[in-house]
Amino acid sequence: MLRSDRFLAYALILPVVAAVVAFVVGPTYNVATLSLTQVVMGMERGFGTLGNFQALAADPVFGLVLKNTAIWILGGTVLCVTVGLGVGAYLAIDSRMTGWLRALILLPWVLPDVVTAMAWKWMLHGQVGIIGQTLQQSGLTEGTVSFLGDPDMVMWVLVVVLIWRKMPLVALILCAAIRSVPDDQLEAARMDGANAVERFRFVTLPNIAFSLTAVTVISMIWITAEFALPWIMTGGGPANASQIMATYIYQQSFEFFNWGVASAMSVINLVMLASIVALYLYINRRSWASEGSK
Repeated sequence: MLRSDRFLAYALILPVVAAVVAFVVGPTYNVATLSLTQVVMGMERGFGTLGNFQALAADPVFGLVLKNTAIWILGGTVLCVTVGLGVGAYLAIDSRMTGWLRALILLPWVLPDVVTAMAWKWMLHGQVGIIGQTLQQSGLTEGTVSFLGDPDMVMWVLVVVLIWRKMPLVALILCAAIRSVPDDQLEAARMDGANAVERFRFVTLPNIAFSLTAVTVISMIWITAEFALPWIMTGGGPANASQIMATYIYQQSFEFFNWGVASAMSVINLVMLASIVALYLYINRRSWASEGSK
């Protein structure tokens, strides 16, 4: 590459690098600095202290937040990918119905977060919600069910809504991967006597392993960063039973004005996301190397 071409290449990517530094690196540095600063009455005092992290360790709510976050991320990711794989396998079948479904399945994904959250909040309402009334009229429940008011139920109800929201894109990605499996491999397995389940397990899954891994890790990142859905539907209630990292950080920052504690939680959340990305890069390094060598 000529020196002038190299200079042009650097000049073209400079605005992107500047934007990343301004909008990502800068705020991240400020949050990390604030997490090590004691904030009293809105004034920053005592830089270099671990008091904010010690306050989190002593906070009884934070343990519940970590538990709820684990249910939110792990349960949401496993169910989202599992259901998405099943739906994607069905959509990969060529038929008139699946052709229409491929076009319509993205509707939950394209709806705004606020619209989705408010619609589900109304449908799950303990008194006037259509879901509870339907269950009661069909005789499945004796009375109304407070889906969002039951501390033992609320997190899993939110996970179900999350699956409805996130699964369609996962299903379409896996549908495309399944449809790209070579027909000759499937035909060879069929001639060897493999049934549909065995063909899916021993032929389809190995061929879509890279896509399955990628969509799993990306789903974890999406779910970890999700805020609007749980906050609008429950606000972290009842009694912090649906409080997750994203909502608790918001509450500590903009309701209680505990900037230092909120920054410490943000650092922990960033470490969690960075660990997920590092795991993604580690798992897929050989796949990318093999793809690049072709």
